[in-house]
Amino acid sequence: MWKRLRAIFISGLLALLPLGLTYFILQFLYKLVEGSFGSGGFLGSLVRNFLGQAPPETLINLLSILITLAVILAVGALTRFYLGRAAYLYFERILMAIPVLRKLYGTVKQITDAVFNRDMSAFKRVALVEYPRKGLYMIGFVTNQDVPGIEEVVGEKLVSIFIMAPPNPITGIWLIVPEKDVTYLDHITVEEGFRMMMSLGIFMPPEVRERLLQAQTISQGVPLRKV
Repeated sequence: MWKRLRAIFISGLLALLPLGLTYFILQFLYKLVEGSFGSGGFLGSLVRNFLGQAPPETLINLLSILITLAVILAVGALTRFYLGRAAYLYFERILMAIPVLRKLYGTVKQITDAVFNRDMSAFKRVALVEYPRKGLYMIGFVTNQDVPGIEEVVGEKLVSIFIMAPPNPITGIWLIVPEKDVTYLDHITVEEGFRMMMSLGIFMPPEVRERLLQAQTISQGVPLRKV
């Protein structure tokens, strides 16, 4: 019982950790910038000298948001260069040296690297499966078209599929599905499928809609072609 509760707690923590860290960093940067507009603050002095008076609250909030975004962009740009990348790796080594953080950070990094990989190479194809019961369909991403060790036990070809749980893309369900029950949506790119998932189905470019119609989608009452 305790082991199960601990596993559930860790799963919830891993799901919330990236969001929590993001919120903490954004709040910290925003408060830091906003504080510099106060009396005696560097940015506050610049704006007062420029306007000839104390800046209004609305302007302070707007400038604080813009400067915070600019700082994040600058950090992102620095990590693309050697010095910035070296500093990032050094900081990462410090985190990995702390026993408690090593496991959490390592797990989160592996997941986020896979999910946010720029070329989405972690996902092979977009697929459709009947889940959680017959008649209900979910879109997922094929992560592996071979499941060695399990296929031999089951006795049939299996496919590994990850179904996201938006809006948090690092959480979801990992399914091992018989390939005969998988419908590959090759008329939808992985990037388009990702956007559709993250928008809860709202994002549907005209070209994707057209390809769906051409492929005779389930909404027309005709099963999709299985590859």
